[in-house]
Amino acid sequence: MFNKTEQKALPYRMVVFNEVVKAGSFTTAAERLGHTKSAVSSYINQLEGLLGVKLLNRSTRRLHLTAAGQQFVKRSEQLVD
Repeated sequence: MFNKTEQKALPYRMVVFNEVVKAGSFTTAAERLGHTKSAVSSYINQLEGLLGVKLLNRSTRRLHLTAAGQQFVKRSEQLVD
């Protein structure tokens, strides 16, 4: 399903996703992780591309988990714990 490079990068993308969900924003997650907002956005876009599903619905002021995102956040929380 994933090549070796993608397999290595997947856990960190999951950590970034989990931080975005906890923080409720890309900006706050970026600050906590020491990344730029655009880097965090890129990680999430890459993760969604690898999985083939949209995890977050984004608006200018809010983030909402999709149904797939609600399931995936449970996995990412397990990884972080």
